[in-house]
Amino acid sequence: MTGLIGINYKSANLGIREQFAFAPDEIKSFSSDLKEKGKFHGVVVLSTCNRTEIYFHSTNNHTNPIEEVFRLLKQYKGYKDLLRPYFYVKKNLDTVEHLFKVVSGIDSLIVGEDQIIGQVKEAFELAKQQNSTDKILNRLFTKALETGKKVRTQTEISRGSASASSAAVNLCHQRFPDLSRQNLLMIGAGQTGQLVLNSLRKSPFQSLHIANRTLSKAEELAKLHGGQSISLEEIDRYLPDSDIVFIATDSPEPLLKTKAVKEAIAHRNNPQKQLFFDLSVPRNIEEEIGTLKEIELFTIDDLTKIVQSTNKKRLQEISAAMKIIHRAASLFMDWKNEQELVPTILKIKKSFHELNQMEMEEFKKIRSIKEDKLLAEYSQHITEKFARVFIKNLKEISKVSDKKDFLSMAEEFFEL
Repeated sequence: MTGLIGINYKSANLGIREQFAFAPDEIKSFSSDLKEKGKFHGVVVLSTCNRTEIYFHSTNNHTNPIEEVFRLLKQYKGYKDLLRPYFYVKKNLDTVEHLFKVVSGIDSLIVGEDQIIGQVKEAFELAKQQNSTDKILNRLFTKALETGKKVRTQTEISRGSASASSAAVNLCHQRFPDLSRQNLLMIGAGQTGQLVLNSLRKSPFQSLHIANRTLSKAEELAKLHGGQSISLEEIDRYLPDSDIVFIATDSPEPLLKTKAVKEAIAHRNNPQKQLFFDLSVPRNIEEEIGTLKEIELFTIDDLTKIVQSTNKKRLQEISAAMKIIHRAASLFMDWKNEQELVPTILKIKKSFHELNQMEMEEFKKIRSIKEDKLLAEYSQHITEKFARVFIKNLKEISKVSDKKDFLSMAEEFFEL
């Protein structure tokens, strides 16, 4: 079975979602445990600010893979059964179509946004590096990325492309029409931070400071955007002069504390409010900071306030996109079904050839015929022809039958 268990911005608020965010090292151990304990063939974990989704391919003999995933979530993330309504579960074709919609941007907070493509690629590459994926999931994610590209090139769903980061940038322009007079502090040099700075590329700042745990990454990004790199330990020193603060890291706990921000406010010379953007899940800015009158704080969930107009325009393209997705999902399922038939097909071929060999030997004894090349070639030809007919019908019938029951019946019929 191919399935997924997920939680996203539509099913749960930020406070609940952040409990189930996965760091890369957690994904490795989680996937490894799931494969070892649950007899899963493959696992891919997609963890972003707006969703956590666990994709898997399990053996047909595994009776309850869904519950196995929830049991491990309990161990890793403190999952409780009362949280079950916030999660969605999908199987087989529904799983495939859901992933294709995710990669195409249809399931995003901002319909058609491009950031999700990179996030899915990263999740897939990480799974491959950790040897947690398999043939089925490799094909699934490869086709999903191809479908996402096709949707974007053949429809206008990404017209006026936007993402959570660009939505935050829109808020910057709303609050500060002249950004050249503002000082910006960027905490985090990952993909989200890069997207923010790319969106602001045409807007010069009075100053730009970039902090990151790995200083070399901050230096690289600062050089690209004409800023200055600093260490995380220096953040408090630069807070008083920072008019706009972006933070986007995978830290499991807040990096900006209320005490430090209050001290920064006390030493600030500029009377205007500071604009804080917490683009991290879990949140990297203590919630109490948002109550300070000198601070205007926006989290991921707050960005919904400025994306509605963008979504309305793109919603009109969903119908065209879904036609592409349904077609691609159907082709994938046809391929997957054939893969599941391979063991039975090989058994049928072997059975036909063994039967042919046995009957040929018997026929030659009865007719007192020695080795005859023409007879052997004809026997092989008719055997392969009948095998192809049976295999073709096997594939067709399996599309409309319960595969597990049908395969068992086929193997019993052919005495495999």
